[in-house]
Amino acid sequence: MKTRFTSALFLICFCLVLALPAAGDDYAGIPEGACGVYTWGGWRGNESNMRELLPNVRGLPIVMKWRQLEPEDGVYLFDEDLGNLLRNASEGDFYTFLMVWVGPACPEWLYEKGVPEVFTDRTVNALGQPTDDNLYPYYFDAIYKEHFFRLIGKLGDYVNALPDELRKRITYIQSAEGSTGDGQPYKGKALDKQYDIGREDWGRFRIETWKVLKRHFQDGAKRPIPLLVNNDANKGAEIEWLLKNQRVIATKQGMFSHGYHISDGKRRLDEWLEVCATAAALGKGTFTRGEMDAELNVMGWSSRNVPQALYWSALYALHCGLDHWNVPYKACKVDENQPAFIFFNKYAGKRDAATANSAFCALRQGLDAADTDAFPEEEFGKAKKQNIERYLKIAGSFASYGAYQGDPPKACGGGMLNRKRDDYNDAGWGILAGNYERFLSQIEPDETSVGWWHKGPPDHIYSRFARGFERRSGKTVMSFRLDPNFFANLKAAHDVRVRIVYLDEGNGSWALKYHVGKGERLAATVQCKNTGLWTEKELLLRDAVFNKRLPKGADLMLEHIKGDDMVFHLVEIGKI
Repeated sequence: MKTRFTSALFLICFCLVLALPAAGDDYAGIPEGACGVYTWGGWRGNESNMRELLPNVRGLPIVMKWRQLEPEDGVYLFDEDLGNLLRNASEGDFYTFLMVWVGPACPEWLYEKGVPEVFTDRTVNALGQPTDDNLYPYYFDAIYKEHFFRLIGKLGDYVNALPDELRKRITYIQSAEGSTGDGQPYKGKALDKQYDIGREDWGRFRIETWKVLKRHFQDGAKRPIPLLVNNDANKGAEIEWLLKNQRVIATKQGMFSHGYHISDGKRRLDEWLEVCATAAALGKGTFTRGEMDAELNVMGWSSRNVPQALYWSALYALHCGLDHWNVPYKACKVDENQPAFIFFNKYAGKRDAATANSAFCALRQGLDAADTDAFPEEEFGKAKKQNIERYLKIAGSFASYGAYQGDPPKACGGGMLNRKRDDYNDAGWGILAGNYERFLSQIEPDETSVGWWHKGPPDHIYSRFARGFERRSGKTVMSFRLDPNFFANLKAAHDVRVRIVYLDEGNGSWALKYHVGKGERLAATVQCKNTGLWTEKELLLRDAVFNKRLPKGADLMLEHIKGDDMVFHLVEIGKI
């Protein structure tokens, strides 16, 4: 990411730092209560008991199509297509966000006015299903731009005139400059090459659109509405504009939300964290949304166990800092899926350890085929993304711990290909190799524990990944360190609840230890009963001092006491 930032960007950052919003400014971020699970697709405001049907949903998106908003030139149906849905959302105590799809949702009259029709070579959608939805406008045409920007202005007028009780439900508006909410102009390639659009030209058009949105939804508005843009297409110029012109850097992070084990996830997260750090240096907030779509019920890796797929996708999304997670509407109503939503809502929007109430560390190991230190080329083969044999050898070396590669070709591409895997793939390219966590980290995880895959009851949501003791390799103590900002006074004793999720298998026993300021203390010893079930142990600690005074600078330790090795899913700490 550093190569994408120019010296001009840092000059902009330096110049802006003197003119920042106050920390408590309502516009500097998204309301905390608005973060969490949102539905995706299927909702049209035709159910009166939505709050009962969607107990753990925070918001309902309002995605409009240009052809419906303006069915005739200059005839706008904002109240019919937006107002009614917004009123229904407000009555159900839901938040929402707005987005208008243009290409391929443009009205026919636009083409009749002379806007060039652009057909693409697209024959299947993102799920691999046949589609004939391949007509787009030529976005740079003067007639198109005139009417597109007019639409934004008219929509802004309507929104700005809404009553406060409705306007405050709108968390942001997402810019959809081209192919629905994605970052590119077309899905597929233009059949007529004169309508090809290069990245830099497209970037300039995106920024031009953002300026129009800013003018109508922020400048001079009584209640300015944040602007969210697709991050996948952002480069240096787009990021610079956002940092200079927005008080909250809000982006769609699609590959944080379509499951886990997404190729290049480590690079993608590192790049976003650098943007977050730059924004924080300017006193600006950051915000992200992403969506899980119909892949949930179509692809083998997820459809075989939807609650499990949602649960681990939620953990991955939280680790990546996702704030809004759109989940298919029907899935949001299923009882078995609620644990994923409850957990996501608990941590969504909690970016500051000092104000957070809980911290977690979900234990797992990811097998990153791009890591030549962990997996040397002389043993596992050339480190190339397309080298299927390398993935197979890596997963095979952990087969005794449950790892396997069920759909090898789908691991060898980018995130869009990864989403289509028909089975579990435990090795990936550039994937996150460690635990999924928020404010609580394991110290030296690979040196002190072993990773497990598909461990425990196969239908259970926890059974996808785990870590455990291994006495024969000397791995008998797992240590954890709390974010130092979680408690303001690191010398004082604090009341906390500690939740440990472990697999009750075998006849072993384990203990939890913590520090009390003058030394370590045993919180409890747990004896396994060999039920074969995932089990929770919750402990109330009234005198815990999180001063990193345990061995290796730890705050908590799980220690093997005797008997069989044990496997763990989660360690969670909650303030009381």
